Amino acid sequence: MNDHGSNICPKGNTSQKVFKVLELYSGIGGMRYALKVAEIPFEIVAAVDINPIVNEIYRYNFGEDKHLQRNVQSLTVTEIESMKVDLLTMSPPCQPFTRNGLKRDAEDSRSDSFLHVLEILSKLRRKPPYLIVENVKGFEDSLTRSSLIKTLEGAGYLFQEFLLSPSDFGIPNSRLRYYLLAELKDASSSTKMGCLKINKFNFYCCPKCLIETESLSKKHCILGHFLEEKAEKYFDNFLIPENVLLKHWLVLDIVDPRSSHSCCFTKAYSHYVQGTGSVLTPFTDPFLSDVFRRVSTSENQDEKLKLLKSLKLRYFTPKEVANIMYFPKNFDFPEHLSTKQRHKALGNSLNVFVVACLFKSLFKVDNNR
Repeated sequence: MNDHGSNICPKGNTSQKVFKVLELYSGIGGMRYALKVAEIPFEIVAAVDINPIVNEIYRYNFGEDKHLQRNVQSLTVTEIESMKVDLLTMSPPCQPFTRNGLKRDAEDSRSDSFLHVLEILSKLRRKPPYLIVENVKGFEDSLTRSSLIKTLEGAGYLFQEFLLSPSDFGIPNSRLRYYLLAELKDASSSTKMGCLKINKFNFYCCPKCLIETESLSKKHCILGHFLEEKAEKYFDNFLIPENVLLKHWLVLDIVDPRSSHSCCFTKAYSHYVQGTGSVLTPFTDPFLSDVFRRVSTSENQDEKLKLLKSLKLRYFTPKEVANIMYFPKNFDFPEHLSTKQRHKALGNSLNVFVVACLFKSLFKVDNNR
């Protein structure tokens, strides 16, 4: 499933050094998988998250070693100092910055743990040479982001900020996210951050530029590459309920296996309809257009429902969403978790391939500088 995108991401030699990684807000392990995809030698010194559901998924896939279910806010300077961290990865709560939220920013209590980490970072004698931060679009305009930048500048980091979507890499999904890469100015030259060729910007020439790309790859793959191959009956459990079809058919974002796009899958996917992610039909035009024309002109509810059901509209399965987000084939969920729990966990995660490309840029040596 993942082979088609293997040449999109820039390649480069990385140091053989094994990086000690501290995963904060570790979620379902997206950062850890991205390190594997980027082929960065690493050792997890600790993975920390407070959410019991995502922690259960993380442990199901990676085991319990070095995984801590606790509030990030409980970490101390002494504790992190003792870990001798080389890379700090962070995907702090996004709710204070989302377009659908209240946007309370630093006043939202869910920002407290991240602000606590920034305070710790400013006090560390041995600071992590490398950092990556991921969050939603909107974070770049926040006071919390201002605190992050102030902390990094005060601690002696060079940094680069990005707004990137999987669609920029030829992946048929829109998921615009904020990313920040940072490196201590005196980090080892053997792992010096080089030119970020995926954006044609040099990291050292524009350390404070927020880069929002146009499409980085004109070759987009199709959704059919990411779909599960199961008997048709298996997908009956994911058909859109009749009441939802009748009430919301006009606002559904409908795609098919040949589509080269899909909307961002959020944590509310399959729970709410509008703006939470695309739904799938096996049919294409002109059949699709003909059905909707007939639905729009019919005044009989039973006839409308029959027509809509003929489209076999369904939600993407959690495994399909995970595939689109480039989680590996062996990624899975504990059996007892519900579909909504799985979709919610994925909606709070990240695209593994995009982050892997950033990791490759972060640790690549630039021989031309």
